[in-house]
Amino acid sequence: MLDPIKQAIIDDTNAKYYSYPMAKLMENAGEGIAQTLVKKYGKGKRIGFFCGPGNNGGDGFVAARYLMKSNQPEVFLIADAQKIKTAEAKKNWQRFSGKKFDNVQAKDIPSHFDIVVECLFGTGIKGKLTEPYASIVKKISKLKAKKVTVDLPVPGFKPDLYISLMLAKVPQAEVVDISYPDWLRQKIGPGEVKTLHRPAEQSHKGDNGKLLIISGNQQFHGAPVLAAKIASKIVDLVYFSSVPDNNQLIQKMKSKLAEFIAVPRDQAVNYIGKVDAVLIGPGMGTDKALKEFTNGLLKKFQSKRFILDADALKVVDKKLLNKNCLVTPHRKEFQTLFGVTANKQTVRQMAKKYHCIIVLKGKEDFVSDGQELKINTTGNAGMTKGGTGDVLAGLIAALATKNNLFLAAQAGIFLNGLAGDQLKKRISYYYNASDLANQIPKTIKWCQDYK
Repeated sequence: MLDPIKQAIIDDTNAKYYSYPMAKLMENAGEGIAQTLVKKYGKGKRIGFFCGPGNNGGDGFVAARYLMKSNQPEVFLIADAQKIKTAEAKKNWQRFSGKKFDNVQAKDIPSHFDIVVECLFGTGIKGKLTEPYASIVKKISKLKAKKVTVDLPVPGFKPDLYISLMLAKVPQAEVVDISYPDWLRQKIGPGEVKTLHRPAEQSHKGDNGKLLIISGNQQFHGAPVLAAKIASKIVDLVYFSSVPDNNQLIQKMKSKLAEFIAVPRDQAVNYIGKVDAVLIGPGMGTDKALKEFTNGLLKKFQSKRFILDADALKVVDKKLLNKNCLVTPHRKEFQTLFGVTANKQTVRQMAKKYHCIIVLKGKEDFVSDGQELKINTTGNAGMTKGGTGDVLAGLIAALATKNNLFLAAQAGIFLNGLAGDQLKKRISYYYNASDLANQIPKTIKWCQDYK
């Protein structure tokens, strides 16, 4: 289960991405807030809504409208009404016909309220409050009224009642069901990418991920290099373990973006304790020695995150899979590994049975941790070229170093396909796996900036 604040960001972002009407969600939220206030405090109350210019404030506008018949609501918008950030919030500001004020300062706030409702930022607050918000919060905190916050309180505000939308942001919250549709919750979108780990300004080498890649053999050179290439754009340090020829190739790829350390195959086990995750499989081979090697690692390092791809799926003992394992089969590999036909139901069933995370690659991709099933629809026929799966494996493994494993799987499969879609839009189907690896950082930024 993801942090509920991250889940809220995902839900809001993906609703917009998939063109679900935000106005409907805001209407449901405001109505639910109003019903919760009446249930908790009764009717005939003087209620002050203190609202920011975003959707959290918009929820407050709707709640105030619903309370007009049973209570005495007043709305205080701290910003200028012309600077309301979303169309939905602006519309609901206009629809509220009761007492309302914008450009509010602390000195403008009366003290006659029975209840004050803080709808300033919700889950969107970052850092310290600036003026006039800091003075507003200080003023309303001193009022004798009951204090209520919608989603999460701003710093310095201590509510008597927390009202959370969709998911409890704190354990004691009253939760409002805003009827977020199940089909939309199943979709993977840019919201998952927006919640991924980002390097802190003061971070040092190693703080942003260390990955061990075990792949390649005397015949296969491209697969491990592609996996390492994309991983190097995301993590700080890549340990690369292959045959001597491949290790020499990877040493030549050292760059300012990441450092590669070549590790002889027979010494790879000594480096697992130094890394956050291990990718094993691309172009590795399937002989008896590699089978024993792969399963031996899973037995010995059960608490380490393993991403098993390609050849590793052919040699792994599925009984050794656990919650720290992620497998990336296509349909035939899935059937060979688990002995059942691949579909939505069996992906969830096998993930649950073997306590692992499964990324089933196909025209539609399915991702499951045994509890949830998520669907990805990005990607196109240009991605049938060799190596795109190796890029995906390297991408997911890199993301897994600093993120929840299930989130890394979702974000990785979405990004890989969306990068392909963006390439197709620009150059049709005529791109290869290296082009895909080069596009992915731009696609990550596109998702991070999506509003």
